[in-house]
Amino acid sequence: MMFNIRRLFYEAVALDEPDAASDTENQLHVSSDAEKITWTLTPPKPQTTVKKVKARHPPIAAKVLFLSSITIFAIFYNTVLRCGQHHEGGKIANKPIQISAKLWNAELIADRAGWKPECSTGKDTCGRATDNNGAQTFWQSETKLGARHWIAIDLGREVMLHSLRVEPSLESWQDGDGGAARKHLIAVRAIATEQWQPVARGAWRDRVGVATFEPRRARYVNLTVVDTHEIKGKDVGFVTISDINIWTLPIPESPPAGGKWGETVDFPLVPVTAWLNPKSGRLVTVASYTFDNYQADIHRKTVQAEWDPASGNVTEQIIGSIDHDVFCPGTSMDENGSVLFTGGSTSDRFTIYNPDNGWVKPEQNRIAQKRGYQGQTYLPDGRTFMIGGTWSGGGEDKNGEVYDGKTWTSLGTKIPASRIKMDPGQCDPMWKGRPGCENRDWQQHHPWLYAWKNGYVFHAGPSKKMNWFRLTKGSEEAKDGGVRGDDSDAVGGCAVMFDAVRGSILTAGGAPNYHWWVRADDQKNNPAFRLPATNNVFGMTLGEPGQIVKPQRLAPMKFARVFANAAILPNGEIFVAGGQLHGEPFYEDTWVATPEIYTPSTNKWRDAARHSIPRVYHSWVMLLPDATVLVGGSGLKQEHDEANHYDAQIYQPSYLFTQDGKALAKRPTILDNKISEHQLGTDIAIQTDVAVDLDASLIRYSAATHALNNDLRRIPVRLVPQGNPADKKYTVRIPAEDFVALPGYWMLFVLKDGVPSTAKTVRLFKK
Repeated sequence: MMFNIRRLFYEAVALDEPDAASDTENQLHVSSDAEKITWTLTPPKPQTTVKKVKARHPPIAAKVLFLSSITIFAIFYNTVLRCGQHHEGGKIANKPIQISAKLWNAELIADRAGWKPECSTGKDTCGRATDNNGAQTFWQSETKLGARHWIAIDLGREVMLHSLRVEPSLESWQDGDGGAARKHLIAVRAIATEQWQPVARGAWRDRVGVATFEPRRARYVNLTVVDTHEIKGKDVGFVTISDINIWTLPIPESPPAGGKWGETVDFPLVPVTAWLNPKSGRLVTVASYTFDNYQADIHRKTVQAEWDPASGNVTEQIIGSIDHDVFCPGTSMDENGSVLFTGGSTSDRFTIYNPDNGWVKPEQNRIAQKRGYQGQTYLPDGRTFMIGGTWSGGGEDKNGEVYDGKTWTSLGTKIPASRIKMDPGQCDPMWKGRPGCENRDWQQHHPWLYAWKNGYVFHAGPSKKMNWFRLTKGSEEAKDGGVRGDDSDAVGGCAVMFDAVRGSILTAGGAPNYHWWVRADDQKNNPAFRLPATNNVFGMTLGEPGQIVKPQRLAPMKFARVFANAAILPNGEIFVAGGQLHGEPFYEDTWVATPEIYTPSTNKWRDAARHSIPRVYHSWVMLLPDATVLVGGSGLKQEHDEANHYDAQIYQPSYLFTQDGKALAKRPTILDNKISEHQLGTDIAIQTDVAVDLDASLIRYSAATHALNNDLRRIPVRLVPQGNPADKKYTVRIPAEDFVALPGYWMLFVLKDGVPSTAKTVRLFKK
């Protein structure tokens, strides 16, 4: 794994918020002038290596020198610095970009004179892991199968720890002896008498392991190696470490009102698609045919990783039996908790992930029309619908098709994809008419689809023009659904049905075009660019199907975002994370570091705690049953390794803390927390440990990829007290309407003074 320690915070000027950047004077290592950006990188010092071992040079060294010269050039011309994609060079935009650039510099701790390492075994050689001699020396633990080996380092002073890079003995690795850390746990503490605070855990795929986490003020760092990379299928029982590099990132802390970021989960792949197995509680992620790259219509396998939140364990496997590379697929979750994958890199395939048995290759494993980047959703009648998707399988219109449990059937021109197309000619005015401005291959990407009553699906975007699709067998038709106000096309935006009873949908952000650069691979000869993302937010309420829907413009986000993601919280608020101002895949220089939370009852947004790992193209967010949010992924291209993020971060909303943010709030508990099944229109009976608020939430399990999560929806429910109040027993009435309570697995949250419980999982089914 090539590691780029750069962490760049580009925050768009808050529209309608003139004081948005007023706190810069209190921030460390921040440029006071957005047009005079400093770019300071401190890569590891190159080390002399033993004979026959390749010299280790930081992969970014040449890039630093190149970017430094561009920085000076930018300052001289008094313009805002623009950086091109990896291996393509930086570019200066002819038209200044109106953003406020805030750059924090991650700094390698180069002076190790005060370091005091201690190891689980081999104490006399422990210092070899930190002696700054690189591959010339290394620490090796004792050999003991199943043992956990560790190294703890006293850095001699408190710093804001941010990243760790661990390298094994290269000679041992090349000789096939193994010893490279794989499954691991990283913890820190400020003083020696404190408990260790875990900051990252998971599994590394590569010989060199890298972990990045939100900055923590600490003096001590501990790496525990749970197991090492197997050699010839066997655990060698020991670990070797030739070098440990540690970076600091002295950024200001976010206010307590914004919540906190917890542990980082390290995956052995770039997690592009994610879903929760509703039965096991584990999070499953996939990349493509390999862990850090993709190719369309070539490969027939998928790399998967699975995270168990209960134990923190991360496992991986290669799925070859399905004959399907499920990168860039359509996804939906059916009534039984199975995830249906269609198209993508293997554009004609169909695969099912079953929560009991894992991956299943259906007897009929073809879809009617090849496609990738389509929109897909589960229907109340048990069928599945998809439309669009021209990333793979050809550029012709990808009309609607349905799956009836056995086969996929095309609906042809009855449900035409031409209705969801976006306007391709959205270049910046100064480049209008430039060759290549009209890029048409993205016009049918990622449609927002919501199943509704009487066999209809509402198409809310991202095209400005909206549609109704009637899917009743034999009566299929498309109808005008209206226009999303004065919004532009909003590809790469996010949308959620936050109140399924009322049919209330919120859309946020997006951009008029999928690509910022007209030619990302040839900016020298064609420096034209298109329009940036917006901070537009619209709300709409679905009424009778087939009628024109009239969206309302809501309070805008502070930051413009494309490739952001949204989750619905148990209290009914909407959490939006990640995204960037300029929507270019694998280009994250203008990413947004501060998530935002929307409160529907007040029509207001507020900042959440900032984070330090970019989450843009190929990222996702997922509400977890413990009411935290997992934010992960971004990247998946070998040529742009600096944009590959092999991890996810746990966000803890402010409702989990006391008002001052210093301690965890006391949470209510649903006493019988086993999975239960309930028919629509009936009651769920629960008992809690304390009296709780009567307002509660049902939030559906779903799958997320490419800023799309069409099956996600929330039902606000009302608890009805039963019997003696001291017994704390309640019932919850499930809506009888299947287009509201879409059959499938849901999380039931109760709250006490706004603090949510851990969810009880319920399966809702039709008679």
